[in-house]
Amino acid sequence: MKRATISLSEAVKKELLREMAKLQLKWGRKVDFEDVIIHLLLQSRRRPELLEEACRPVEEIHSEVVLKDLMEERRTDLVREEWKDMTKRSL
Repeated sequence: MKRATISLSEAVKKELLREMAKLQLKWGRKVDFEDVIIHLLLQSRRRPELLEEACRPVEEIHSEVVLKDLMEERRTDLVREEWKDMTKRSL
């Protein structure tokens, strides 16, 4: 197989090395940059059937109830954020 040379910034190289270390621990063997890049490419491939399955409506769940719960949780989050801001200012 013919090889090519690519240029990377030091930051990208550092991240690839970090990913390489993770894969070496996970796989229990030495890996190279090509292994890392192939792993990242395959990992990022989309699987439309999973998206369709995740977005399918659930019969027992009513969207109105879910929406109401989400809105209540968001209000609670906003109150918490305001409280945190107030306590930070008082310190």
